[in-house]
Amino acid sequence: MKAFTFFAGLVLAAALTAVTARADNANTLPADQPTTVGGIEVACTGVGDDANTDPRWPQYAVRIEFANARAEYLADIDITISDAKGEVLFSLRCDSPWFLAKLPPGKYTVAGTFEGRLTKTAKFTSPRSGQARIIVRFPEVAGE
Repeated sequence: MKAFTFFAGLVLAAALTAVTARADNANTLPADQPTTVGGIEVACTGVGDDANTDPRWPQYAVRIEFANARAEYLADIDITISDAKGEVLFSLRCDSPWFLAKLPPGKYTVAGTFEGRLTKTAKFTSPRSGQARIIVRFPEVAGE
């Protein structure tokens, strides 16, 4: 009976781990692939020459970049975008250093969290035309 209880505990722990992993991955944007979240087209990109010169990315109203103290790109950022009223539009994870969004013109706030421990916020305006570039810096994170 002890062996069965131990085995059942292992199976339960494995199942909970799998469910947690799926929940985390469900909120992670695929790299270089436009996705719609909450009715807004978003993308996560910025790694490599192909991504940097992709003709799709300038079509997004907002490009938010994440960087460390040495202006080196950071990835794996948990991102929350809120509107001018403070209502959260969406929360997700970007595994690349650029987060792009086709936000309607208006005022917004981005909160980026690095490694689950450092959070930085920035207010920005999504323009009527062109692309706004917002850089969120984490000066506490040293470069290599």
